[in-house]
Amino acid sequence: MLLREEEYSHAIAILDGREEKGPLFTELEQWFEETYGLRVYDYFCERTNAGRPRLRLLLWDRDCVGKMKKGANPDERKQRRTAEKFAALCVRHNMHPTYQRPGDFLVTCDTLRDEIQKRALQRCAGEIRSIEAPDIWRVEILFDRVHVFFETDEQKNRHQDDGVCGSIRRKLDAIAERHDPFGAFAEGVQCVFTSRQTLDEKYDGNMFYYTR
Repeated sequence: MLLREEEYSHAIAILDGREEKGPLFTELEQWFEETYGLRVYDYFCERTNAGRPRLRLLLWDRDCVGKMKKGANPDERKQRRTAEKFAALCVRHNMHPTYQRPGDFLVTCDTLRDEIQKRALQRCAGEIRSIEAPDIWRVEILFDRVHVFFETDEQKNRHQDDGVCGSIRRKLDAIAERHDPFGAFAEGVQCVFTSRQTLDEKYDGNMFYYTR
C-alpha cells in the first residue's frame, strides 16, 4: 500500500525529530520492539474500503513486515496480540474510541524504507538517467528500483561479467547516498539489468506491459 503524502510527511517528521511522539505512540513503540524486535515508525487509524476500522503500523521494510506473517499470510496470533495491546493503550490514554476493543478493528503493516527510496530516486532522476556506460539504451526509475536497459541480451550478459554493471551500481549508490539522510540505501540501490531486446521480444516494446 502506498503512503499518502500526509502519512509520509508525518512519518518523516517523527523520524527526523521535528514531530514529537505522543505517550501512546511511545508506549506502543517500546512494547512492539520488546515483543517482536521491530521498530514502529508511525501508525495510522483509518478504515478499509468496506468501512471497517484498521490500524496500520509503519515498519521499516518488507523483511520486517514478513516477520509479522506466517508464511504468505498475516500471523493471526500476532495480529490479535497487537490489537489487544493497542486497544489497552487507547483505553489508558483515552484516545481513538473506535479502537478500544481489540475485536473491532484490523491490524495491518506497511513499509517506510521503499517510500524513502522511491522519493529519493525521483529527486535525483536526472543524474541517474544521465549515467554513462557502454551500450546503455535507457535508464528507468520504476518505484524503488532502477532498471538499466542495454541494447541487447548479449551486451547485458557480457557487462554483468566484465564489470560494467558493477561500475553502474557504484555510480548509482554514490548518487543515492547524497540524497539519503535516513540510511534507506545502506545496502545500495536496487538495480535490474535488462535489455531493449527483452523489452521488444517479451513485452512488445511496451514499458507499461514491462511494469505489470
